[in-house]
Amino acid sequence: MEDIYSEIVKALEKKEKVALATLITRMGSAPRAVGAKYLIIGDKTSVGSIGGGCVEAEVWQEAQQVIEKREGRILHFELTSEQLAEGGLICGGNINIFLEPLGEEFLDIYQEVARIKQKGRSAILATLISVDGAFSKGKGSKTLLMTSGEKIGSLLGGLELEKKILKEGEVLLKEKKPKVLVLSSENRNMEILLEPVFSEPTVYLFGGGHVSEQVAPLAKKVHFKVVVIDDREMFANRGRFPQADEVIVSEFERCFDKLNIDESSYIVIVTRGHLYDGFVLEQAVKSKTRYVGMIGSRKKIRTLYQNLMEKGMKKEVLDQVHAPIGVDINSETPEEIAVSIVAELIKVRGGGKV
Repeated sequence: MEDIYSEIVKALEKKEKVALATLITRMGSAPRAVGAKYLIIGDKTSVGSIGGGCVEAEVWQEAQQVIEKREGRILHFELTSEQLAEGGLICGGNINIFLEPLGEEFLDIYQEVARIKQKGRSAILATLISVDGAFSKGKGSKTLLMTSGEKIGSLLGGLELEKKILKEGEVLLKEKKPKVLVLSSENRNMEILLEPVFSEPTVYLFGGGHVSEQVAPLAKKVHFKVVVIDDREMFANRGRFPQADEVIVSEFERCFDKLNIDESSYIVIVTRGHLYDGFVLEQAVKSKTRYVGMIGSRKKIRTLYQNLMEKGMKKEVLDQVHAPIGVDINSETPEEIAVSIVAELIKVRGGGKV
């Protein structure tokens, strides 16, 4: 799926007419979560999704007016059973969608958002929805506040408002969920959309064999970054892994020094043999990674664990490893094993117990 922020940057660089729809509130079991986005570029192209066809068709039409008038608006949808049947949806609920025009004045903000999504760091994107019931527009309605203290853009309310946003942002970045901040005072009522900006979690695939070849495109489809590592260039190359964000040729014994493993990392160990699995596993369990999974039979796993415990590794540390890797679906082929692995990655990412 396209990265919507990169698509925003491309459109603004080309000076195209753009409207961005963001799902800001949801009640019931609507198809998409709060924060889902749908980008409308002129009257021809769209990227992303905020629900089924019945919703997006109406948003498309409204977007043409928003682009023409250069003023945002909130759209409310109460998804009835008739709409669900017509649109092919299987979920219901009430949703509010903030639809805003985007112009060149926001290009530098979205360029930085795209960089953060790709390269790391974190920030809060704050967009002024309305002031005293009137929808905002143009400069002064959007700012990107980096946790490092830098900022791009500006927002009505100045420094005091920015402090409040950063305070709220600490929670948002932990929860990784957007929210609408409502501020009321004697002089002014404001609605501000706050969105955490952070890099996507990264799956490190150790081993460039048949299983990794199937895991890589599947992990990309469900919004993981993918890095493939193998010590053989014939297995670690762009021809074999065109979807990967990075392909590294390195000896397994020393590859961790070249990697940026952190709390948003997922390590998948699928090398070509016990020896190399052991090299990677020993380094993986000492890292800050969120997840370590290793392929192999229970006998192989017991042998590797015993070897590491003899070196002083604690059993409690090894108990955190997901081995055998993947959700148990009786998988046999590389394609089936890939499904089971990525299903487990999704579950861990969502906070589920495995």
